[in-house]
Amino acid sequence: MKKVKVILYVLLFFISNSVIAQNIPELKSLNQFSKNSGLKSEITASPIPTSGGSMGFNTGLAIIEGNVGFAIGAFAEIKAGTVSFVPQANYWNASEQNNFELAGLARFYLSKSDFQPYLDGGLGVNFFNQQSSNVTKLSIDIGGGVDIQQFGDSFTLLFDGKYKLIIRDPGNVSCFIFTAGMRFPFK
Repeated sequence: MKKVKVILYVLLFFISNSVIAQNIPELKSLNQFSKNSGLKSEITASPIPTSGGSMGFNTGLAIIEGNVGFAIGAFAEIKAGTVSFVPQANYWNASEQNNFELAGLARFYLSKSDFQPYLDGGLGVNFFNQQSSNVTKLSIDIGGGVDIQQFGDSFTLLFDGKYKLIIRDPGNVSCFIFTAGMRFPFK
């Protein structure tokens, strides 16, 4: 229970810092002043990044310790320029193994076009069941994918691949997750 509280406090810390950083009036007024006065400065060279939020879902294929099954998940994305915070809830099942995960990822977009590849990584809390053993352990998640925005403003398509390493005492559990999904931006 203490682990879950610590992870929730860390997630709350990151969310509150990103919300505060989105509204810095001094930078906005200084940027507006430099535009009106014709001055060239570092602030006009790098404008305040765009931000936004979205929610979505994904489904696909899970490979846990060589067993193949299905994966399904839901996520939110809090975006600030080319960097995002992505809290997720994922479930996957393969053979006699299943896992429910709550994760927090940092996502880095590599392009600002309609076809946006990204890399991401973070930590998760896993409720892993394997035959007769049930464990709650941390995991390390790394991966990447592509966000395709050329189908309209109301949704984007995502194709994603992740490697997850669930850290256990008798031996770590490695998982590969490949999903496709949709993301719906807030207007």
